[in-house]
Amino acid sequence: MKYRIMIKKDNQILFDGHPLDLPIKQDLLVEKSVEMFDDQTPCIIHQTYVIESFIDALLSKFKKQLNQDIQLSSKINEIKFINIKDIESCIIQIRRK
Repeated sequence: MKYRIMIKKDNQILFDGHPLDLPIKQDLLVEKSVEMFDDQTPCIIHQTYVIESFIDALLSKFKKQLNQDIQLSSKINEIKFINIKDIESCIIQIRRK
């Protein structure tokens, strides 16, 4: 993927990096793995596939808003997998590399 994601709150950067490096909530990763593969203890291949599916969905929602600050308070479903405290009160920006 040729994108970078920045998540910030109160002008403090909480994450700035490659989308696949986003912190993921483990319970949602396992839940999605069970849904996709019937696997409650996902191997690295299943984990990677699930994470990529989360990221693909996120990027497809925000692709038309590249380089813009997006308030996440109204985007709960798209961001619920991200393991950052109070993510709904943060701002996300997606940039092309």
